Amino acid sequence: MATATTCPDRPLAAPHRLRAPHPLRALLASLCLFFAPAMAGAATPQFNYLLHCGGCHIEDGSGMANVVPDLNEDLGYFANFPEGRAYLVRVPGASHSPLSDADLAEVMNWMLRTFAAADAPEPYSEAEVTAHRHVRMNDAQAVRRQLLDLKARPDAETSSVSYGNESHGKASHDNMPMPQAAADPVSSAAPQPRPLPMPVSMPMPMPLSDAQQLALGEALFFDTSLSRFGNQACASCHDPGRAFADPRSLTSSAGGSIGSDGTSIGHRNAPALTYIATTPAFSLHDTTQTVQPTRRQANAAIVASPADRIRGGFFWDGREPTLAQQVLTPFINPGEMGLQDLSELAARVSDTARYQDIFGKQATHLPEPYVLGSIADSLAAYLRSDTFNTYDSRYDRFVRGELTPTTQEAVGMGLFFSPGFTNCASCHQATPTGYAPGEPFTNHRYENIGTPVNRALLANTDLGEQFRDAGLGHNPALTEAFEPADVNGRFKVPSLRNVAVSGPYMHNGAFADLDTVMRFYNHYNESGSSGQINPETGQPWAASNHPDGVATDKLSGGFPLSDRQLAALTAFLRMLTDQRYEHLLP
Repeated sequence: MATATTCPDRPLAAPHRLRAPHPLRALLASLCLFFAPAMAGAATPQFNYLLHCGGCHIEDGSGMANVVPDLNEDLGYFANFPEGRAYLVRVPGASHSPLSDADLAEVMNWMLRTFAAADAPEPYSEAEVTAHRHVRMNDAQAVRRQLLDLKARPDAETSSVSYGNESHGKASHDNMPMPQAAADPVSSAAPQPRPLPMPVSMPMPMPLSDAQQLALGEALFFDTSLSRFGNQACASCHDPGRAFADPRSLTSSAGGSIGSDGTSIGHRNAPALTYIATTPAFSLHDTTQTVQPTRRQANAAIVASPADRIRGGFFWDGREPTLAQQVLTPFINPGEMGLQDLSELAARVSDTARYQDIFGKQATHLPEPYVLGSIADSLAAYLRSDTFNTYDSRYDRFVRGELTPTTQEAVGMGLFFSPGFTNCASCHQATPTGYAPGEPFTNHRYENIGTPVNRALLANTDLGEQFRDAGLGHNPALTEAFEPADVNGRFKVPSLRNVAVSGPYMHNGAFADLDTVMRFYNHYNESGSSGQINPETGQPWAASNHPDGVATDKLSGGFPLSDRQLAALTAFLRMLTDQRYEHLLP
């Protein structure tokens, strides 16, 4: 992989066309200079183009036919008369970007040199960008058509061009056209969900030191003696060599994990445990700010559901409110470690010499609640430790200014965080701005994305192929608080960290390959017949558990992506791999 001191990978495809001077040749000639500096200081204009423009316009400026304009064709035309220059700065991708006016001017000038050098336009100044950028343009496509009409009629008056909104004010996501507010799902006019019962308080743990907690948590995580048949530990289904996911489910159980009895197979995919501790406690009415809707969503009313405010909690259905409560459940799940009850767990720990070294000689005489409390808090502390939260992926190193992404990674990053082209970040971004240190790449909420039923997995379980997993609808705390239609089929949005090395994917392990996942999401925006075929089966995408509740308003909020753009998005997701797992990348 390229580093901050090497040239990037080759472009994703051959240049769209040849011109004199050839824009891609100019881009490649500058890339070695572009990728040399570290990101500690200001990013170069080339990098800012790739990050904020390249996702849609592609690194060679060719865009997408009938969707995104080709910069090689008309950029020089627009940049050679005042109204066209104003239009270029007011395009939402430019005006809404987080770049300063000075940085945006540098990006615009780099684009003119790279894609329109033959037209010799005047460079932009910071003052010119400032003058035009903050006049909002409601319909960029309509303005573009008007300006192109002037190209065909050179004697026409340019004053006839209407930008749709001449009111001044900083162009930002805050003043994008927004849908009418849906009724507040918890207002007095809407049915009030019943309050959840207070979770059972965990027993007060023993006053172990931090070092003792970590030692106890690590020992418990790898201890097979704490299972019914003495053959399974937490690490059996959460392999530390595979981002603490279960690689066995790819080959031996069609997406599920095998229990201590050697025959039981869970009907859900064991998720990777890296960064799981970033999950907040379960909340029924969370109002944490989320990222802005896509351009399509901003112009269409989106029906809000009371379940949209459910956030946090553990397991795919959020049934355990806190991490300390979650870690105890697998020990007594018959399909996992299979102990009879928590009393058996406490007794096994108290009677084991290795734990007596931590608790002291009084370990066998400690009250059961204290032992269980220590187990819960110590395992939770271990999951919060640096072992599971290294923050040293290529993305993290980029954010810290230690590494510059490759061309393909930068284009994919721009696509991922783009509110105007894809909708990835609406579910897989927790920080309001993106590009943030410590970003978990999940909003910790619950969505129904229409994942196909994994019949092969269900056939291996006692549930049978006709079972339909309701996800959040199976959470006993919500049974009386919500209508089934609001919660059935919703599953917790997982973190995308280490996603490239932690297959299979989805709550039921329905997909073995990350490329299939990308194409599954893309099929909601793809009109062609080829996009409706699951590449792993060669058949149309199978039906989901609860098709009536699929969040099509979010899933169809972007544009269809080309193979080239899907590859760039995948390259960005690979960037989220911890450094210790990079050798696993295909």
